[in-house]
Amino acid sequence: MTREELLNKVKSDVPECSGVYIMKDENDDVIYVGKAKILRRRMKSYFDSTEKTSKTYALVSNIDHFEYIITNSELDAFSLECNLIKKYMPKYNILLKDDKSFPYIKIDLKERFPRIQVVRRPKHEAKTLIFGPYVTGTRISELVTLIKSAYPVRWCNTNFDKKDFLKRPCVHGEIGNCLAPCISAENEKLYLEMINNVIDFLNGKTSDIKKQLKLKMEKCAEEFKFEDAIVYRNLIRSVEHIDAEIITNLNNEKNIDIFAIAEQDETYDINVMMIRAGKNVGQINYPITEVVGEKSDLLIQFISNYYSSYNMLPQEIVTRGISDEQKEMLQGFILSNLNKAVKITIPKIGIKVEFLDNCERNAIDYLEHSKERIDKKYKMTLEALENLKKLLNLKHLKRIEGFDISNISGEFSVASMVVFENGEPAYKEYRKFKIKTVKGPNDFASMYETLTRRLSDYIEKKENFNKRPDLILIDGGFGQLHSANRAVQELGLNIPIVSLAKRDEELCTTTSNEPIRLKKRDYTLRLLQRVRDESHRFAITYHRQLRGKSLKSSLSEIEGIGEKKVNTLLKYFKSVESISKASKADLMKVDGIGENLAEIIFNYYHKDKIL
Repeated sequence: MTREELLNKVKSDVPECSGVYIMKDENDDVIYVGKAKILRRRMKSYFDSTEKTSKTYALVSNIDHFEYIITNSELDAFSLECNLIKKYMPKYNILLKDDKSFPYIKIDLKERFPRIQVVRRPKHEAKTLIFGPYVTGTRISELVTLIKSAYPVRWCNTNFDKKDFLKRPCVHGEIGNCLAPCISAENEKLYLEMINNVIDFLNGKTSDIKKQLKLKMEKCAEEFKFEDAIVYRNLIRSVEHIDAEIITNLNNEKNIDIFAIAEQDETYDINVMMIRAGKNVGQINYPITEVVGEKSDLLIQFISNYYSSYNMLPQEIVTRGISDEQKEMLQGFILSNLNKAVKITIPKIGIKVEFLDNCERNAIDYLEHSKERIDKKYKMTLEALENLKKLLNLKHLKRIEGFDISNISGEFSVASMVVFENGEPAYKEYRKFKIKTVKGPNDFASMYETLTRRLSDYIEKKENFNKRPDLILIDGGFGQLHSANRAVQELGLNIPIVSLAKRDEELCTTTSNEPIRLKKRDYTLRLLQRVRDESHRFAITYHRQLRGKSLKSSLSEIEGIGEKKVNTLLKYFKSVESISKASKADLMKVDGIGENLAEIIFNYYHKDKIL
């Protein structure tokens, strides 16, 4: 539909009530999901003559038709919008990628003898304490070192819940690294008291840990263990450094997240400051490109995605630039979807305003210093994709699938399928194939089999193959291309397919006998090379895995070689190939391999040379 037709459809069909609208392109793919208190008013603004940002124009130019869903309230619309964004992953919405999995400290109080565990993406569980996130690796390692040094907590994975007390402790208990709660009720009581002290420390109370470290330092000094005493002295200084981070005029028991958004040239950055137990544990920047919407809408959409993904909820969220109505809506969303009441504060004065100012300065600074990097990433992904779409005269291009074959003389023949969406690898979509019908080194037939199997699964809507590629990229020249295209044609599909020959980096298409030559520095060529090289890497890796397993199993076939000796040989020689090339004298250097066994192994790998 034209823009005018879409505007007329909005005026005639869309009601004046709250709801969610879904914008789709000509391929029926969802490219944007939005919510509105009054649907007709909001949707008209996309297609009328009012001035719009360049990104909004880009969105509107790709809209072919739309759908809408009426809701009972704006809060319902907000919840539905978040769910639909997760489901469809639209190009022009905020998509919080799960690539920042910071560490947390977890203490599971359901365990008989609770441990101190470092975890990522912790789950909300009853009787489980979560501390963090700790933004830098050195930060959490410092805390873990302090806990280990001051408190002899257990670090083993043994499940003691249904076990009686043991007769004697393990080696860690013997040398004092663990309090050994597993050997007596008295030790168990002392251990649980110690865990409470650890919890107090992680909550910001440092007096007990300083006391324990000081006692150990003084004991080492009395025993003339001055090097150990210096270690404990340095640990005490680390605790004092942590104390110095406590933010004044703030409840040191509280966990607070602070969000601020900044914008520059239609690119946004959201800075998140995390305060845990009254301490600033770090700040993270989330650059946001190719999105459409008002800053306040983007901010609450981001916050809802942020907590829906994997992050633990704090007691309080501090932000600004949103209305009281949006604040209440966000609070309601968190309560109804995450089952926790969280206070959202929009401060006017005080230290929390200073926090927000700091976050905003960080966001602005990030945009100023990252503009070149952000622009380069855009050129390598979305701009390259748009140029490729024009080059190949395609109507739609979002999902590229790359395929490659790997084998050695036809043995262990495998194929890889990698997926790039919006110019970036979608690792969860990668797939591997064992070649089943082709004997010997025939890459053309292997590619034909691979494409036939993959696209047949798409036609049958099998779970792992139910998405349609917008473009298929084959590693090779016209020969590989025609083999792959034959599979596409025989299945009656109209999917564009190209190949990239590594020797001259020429792009071969099914519409011309002449290859397309792109400049070496062209970002379009670089995108194709990334897909091609990634498919090659993935195929090689899978081939090596299969070959390695087969070779390892061949060792087990040798008379007198059990699993223990297999592992000993591999540990010494590093690979089966090295074992197969080793002399008898070299084999005898391995523990447990005598002269007779060395001769058996040597003869096994050299039987073709023995007369």
